[in-house]
Amino acid sequence: MERETNDLMRTAWQRGLDVLKPSQTDLEHGLELHSNLLGCDTFGFLPSVFPSDFADRWNEWKDGHIGARELAWRAGMLRGVAATYDEEAAREYLLAIRATGLNATVLTVAEGKSREQDIKRMAMSRQCIRVFRDLLVQAGSADEIQEARAQGKIAIVWSCNGPPIVGQLEDRREELSWVETWYNLGIRLMHLTYNRRNAVGDGCAELANAGLSALGHDLIAEMNRVGIIVDIPHSGIQTTLDAAAASTKPMMASHTAARTLFDHMRCKTDQALKAIANTDGLIGVYVLPSMLGPEANLNTMLDHIDHIASVVGTDHVAIGTDTTYQAEWPSGISGYTKPEFQGNRWWGNWRPENHALSGASDEAARGSLVWTNWPLYTVGLVTRGYSDDDIASILSGNFLRVLEANRPEREVRL
Repeated sequence: MERETNDLMRTAWQRGLDVLKPSQTDLEHGLELHSNLLGCDTFGFLPSVFPSDFADRWNEWKDGHIGARELAWRAGMLRGVAATYDEEAAREYLLAIRATGLNATVLTVAEGKSREQDIKRMAMSRQCIRVFRDLLVQAGSADEIQEARAQGKIAIVWSCNGPPIVGQLEDRREELSWVETWYNLGIRLMHLTYNRRNAVGDGCAELANAGLSALGHDLIAEMNRVGIIVDIPHSGIQTTLDAAAASTKPMMASHTAARTLFDHMRCKTDQALKAIANTDGLIGVYVLPSMLGPEANLNTMLDHIDHIASVVGTDHVAIGTDTTYQAEWPSGISGYTKPEFQGNRWWGNWRPENHALSGASDEAARGSLVWTNWPLYTVGLVTRGYSDDDIASILSGNFLRVLEANRPEREVRL
């Protein structure tokens, strides 16, 4: 398996090998499998790169006193399209994508904060897919993913971090009608909640753990009808259990881990894992070290896969990294020293004040868990003794099954 990489990727690759310590036989077999099998990340992002004028734009905005919230929004949107107009950024962007060896990825294109912001993020993704149409293509079904692979392209399946129910909440029919609009735009997975409580249910950061609301039950029924997978990676345990009981279609926790191994709000209990699996759904394991355990690395992630597989079986396991390739930040920029808004501390809840391990490791940015080390995730499965068939299921088979099971019966199949 030939991989063209840069210094950052090569360093991370070596760190991955140092952690795994695979035999030559396992390494070669794992890389061969990764090349031959369809590989899909069940929750991720496309590379985050910088245009050559990023520092100038950043400083212009900051000096214009636009505020920290607006600065963060504009910078994020700029990085999202940087590769479409800056040749150097484009080269790094494409290098990172190809290094993963993936054939498909679930891409979060909306956060569920407002419908207006979500549409802007979807448009940003569409621009990238249009510009890099020789490599990327949007897909909404298992058939389309297989077609993309046959054409040598990477299928992009859209996901949303929250439901488009952010209106006045006085007209149930109007709010739920947006679910089908999201499907028609290409959304195929949708979180019920993010970390916090919304009108649908409790997120995993809430102390009350109150579960689904009446509107939440209506939302799941509409998602099942329309064809959007119920996804609960950021939902509370009771919301997860309620959703599993309510959904008539297979559901997902696209990026999570096992709470038995690490007591973090984003991990799922064995009871929740079984409830998800009982819908014929799947659990994707992320590669974020602060949510896997102290001094976590690639072996820790594999430990979580092992545990989940032992609880629910390999037919319900996948890998959803919840990360991407991060280019080096340009020099010559500085942020607000005391911003009122700083990286969604309350909504995101991933800062050190909420969990001591946040930011304590570079394994996901520079080490063994780097997104471009995806082929080594497959090697890791080989070293753990998974059969080729089980690895095929974990890499994509389970996701394709869940995606197809959620496809609406009314949709034409040619």
